[in-house]
Amino acid sequence: MKKIQITLTVEEGKEIIALGMLNHPVLINTMKNGKMLFKGGTTVSKITEKLLGVPLRISGRITSRGTVSTKDIIKGPHSIIYYKGQWTNIDETIVGEVLKFTDKDLIICGANAFDNNGNAAIMAGSPGGGAVGQSLSSWYTEGAKVIIPVGIEKIIPGDLNEIIKRTGRNGKSLSWGMSVGLMPLKGELFTEIEAIKILANVDCFPIGAGGLGEAHGSSTLEILAPTNEEYEKIVKILKEVKSRDIEVGGIKDSLVECEAICNNCIRHIGCGYKSKKLQLM
Repeated sequence: MKKIQITLTVEEGKEIIALGMLNHPVLINTMKNGKMLFKGGTTVSKITEKLLGVPLRISGRITSRGTVSTKDIIKGPHSIIYYKGQWTNIDETIVGEVLKFTDKDLIICGANAFDNNGNAAIMAGSPGGGAVGQSLSSWYTEGAKVIIPVGIEKIIPGDLNEIIKRTGRNGKSLSWGMSVGLMPLKGELFTEIEAIKILANVDCFPIGAGGLGEAHGSSTLEILAPTNEEYEKIVKILKEVKSRDIEVGGIKDSLVECEAICNNCIRHIGCGYKSKKLQLM
C-alpha cells in the first residue's frame, strides 16, 4: 500500500471534480441513452468546458464582498441540455424542458453548501430562485438522476434541513451583497474524494482544510493506492493538475462582479451596497 498526501486549492479541486465527472458511469451511460441538464456554476462549467467545449454563464457568486451577482447582462447559456450529440441553451425554457425528463436522464448541478448527512443546498438571490428554482420540483417528480459536484470546502456544520427553515431572502436588516435564501438539493454528492476514487482504484479521505494565500479554502487529502499501477496512475493526474495555473470556469465576461447600482440590482433585495449602508470595496 502506497500513501500520497496532497493539498488541492479550490480551483484545483474543481478541476479534479470535472475530470472525475467525465469518467462517471452515470454520465457516460446518459450520453448514450438520455438527456443531460447542466445547471450553470463554476464547477459545472468546468465539466461542460471539458466535455463539450462550452463555458457557462455565471450568475451569482461569493467573493470577498459577499454574495454578489454579475455586473452586466451577458449573452451565453447559464443552463444547457445535451442530447444526441447536440447542446441547447434552455435558460428561457428550463421549466418546460425538465418536465420532459425521465429516469433515463441526468441533471448536474453544483451546490453552495452541504452537510455531514448528505444534504445539499443552493443559494437563491432572485425571487423563487428564478427559472431554475421554478423547475426544481420537476427534477425529482419526473425521476431524473441528480448529481451534485461540490468542493469539500463547502461542507458546513449543522443540519441543512434545519438551517433552511431559519433563513430566507426576506427579513435581513443588512446583507453584504444580495440577500439569499436556500433551495434544497437532493442527489449524489460528488466531491474531490469521489472524483479521485473514480480516476484510480484508490481510497481517499481528507486530513485537513484551509490554508494561507492561494490555499484559502484548500483541502489536504490522503490517498491510499493498493498497487504501483494505481499509484502511478493517480500521481500522474495529480502532478498534471498541480503543474497548471487553473482559471475559474465560466464565460469570462460573466465573472465580472456587480457594482451597485447595476443592471441586475432590480431582482435583488437586502444588499447593503445597493442601499448605501455599505461602501463598495
